Amino acid sequence: MLVLCLGVMAGYLLGGLVTARAVFRQERERFLRAGGARTATDAADGGLVRRFERQERQQTEAFALCAGALWPVALPLLALHGLFGAVALDRGRTGVAARPDPAAVAARIDELERELRLDAPAFPLPSPAPPSGGFRRTERTEQPAGAARARPRGSD
Repeated sequence: MLVLCLGVMAGYLLGGLVTARAVFRQERERFLRAGGARTATDAADGGLVRRFERQERQQTEAFALCAGALWPVALPLLALHGLFGAVALDRGRTGVAARPDPAAVAARIDELERELRLDAPAFPLPSPAPPSGGFRRTERTEQPAGAARARPRGSD
């Protein structure tokens, strides 16, 4: 009975380690591909690996360890990643742009500005006016640094 329990625990740990390693490798490759690298040598030449090590490694390790601890759930999701992404996350739809075309956005902004007549500022900017006669401007005399502190209190 003890051997069976130890075998089950060892199998669970082995499954967790293998899953964590696979998830880490997959996430690392995904980061490198998102950075434009097609192969590992492209990534090493472009400095993407250094950027991964500096920015993403810790969170990727944490995610991989969580996936390894939950490997009975994570393995089927990894195996059916494409199907899961298409069905549950709605990634499979085509024709729907994730980001609008920048030229279309600029054209729409121009159209809205014309409709609102925003070619010129809506309110003219005020011109700097000379000080009014109600306030008198006094000139400050320069004092050496610390002169104000050197005067005794109550002498004003």
